[in-house]
Amino acid sequence: MTNKSIIYKIRRRCQVWAYRVLGPVNVSKLYFRHVLGYQLNLKEPKTFNEKLQWLKLFYWPTCKEAIQCADKYAVRSYVESLGKGEILNDLLGVWESAKEIDWQKLPGQFALKCNHGCGYNLICSDKSNLDQNKVLEQFDKWMHEDFGEYNAEPHYDKIPKRIVCEKFLSGDVINYNIYVFNGKVVFFSVAGGLGNGVGEHLTYYNRDGSPADFKNRHYPTKPAPLSSILPQMEELAEYLAKGFPMVRVDLFDVGGKIILSELTFTPGGALIPFDSYDADLKLGKQLDISREMAAFEKHQK
Repeated sequence: MTNKSIIYKIRRRCQVWAYRVLGPVNVSKLYFRHVLGYQLNLKEPKTFNEKLQWLKLFYWPTCKEAIQCADKYAVRSYVESLGKGEILNDLLGVWESAKEIDWQKLPGQFALKCNHGCGYNLICSDKSNLDQNKVLEQFDKWMHEDFGEYNAEPHYDKIPKRIVCEKFLSGDVINYNIYVFNGKVVFFSVAGGLGNGVGEHLTYYNRDGSPADFKNRHYPTKPAPLSSILPQMEELAEYLAKGFPMVRVDLFDVGGKIILSELTFTPGGALIPFDSYDADLKLGKQLDISREMAAFEKHQK
């Protein structure tokens, strides 16, 4: 085991301990202060991250549609119910345990992922070079993790765990993360290499495709020509986001064809490190969660 793996394992255990001992609200306040550098205000949230945190703690865990759509398998039936099944990637298999995977039936290339969290992915470009035992060990570990405990995202803990296999997307693939507030696209991002440590970049754009005046302080920007189908992607994102106060709709442009990646309700774990507090505040002013907060307060009385 490498030093990096040991540090990761220790950090994960500390996160679980904090979540179980302190509870989701208190641990969220700790993480928020540590990552973003200012105190989390849940009574009168003003910044985008504060409003994401409020939704994360008090709204998403009781929203059946959000729980379904955060599920990387169940979201498929939701999208089909909206008449948009053509944007779904081809499903090659779904299992409740890694031991159930029949490797012989899988093609030479595929994408394997758990449905109940983020980062539980394996992109296989050549099955002949795959160490199946290591993959089984890794997925067995992931399937025993409660992802919601790590960044205090309790809606993930309500998702029945499955392993999903989808078609390998080849060629020119660009991932657009489109942020929809109250049914309208506000901004989007294009990223590359995240998590790989090599060539990482993340660039924000306004709805019209112009560069945004804010950045993610953890990554360099890399402006590039945008897809010609961006207007259709934004229109589709708004259609999929109907009824949700906020959702990030992640879409792939695969050689001019739109494929759904996922719907994300707590982007960045609701801890997005914008380059300034003012940027966080500016975005927060554009997100209205007053209806959700009023309903929550009424229910508490």
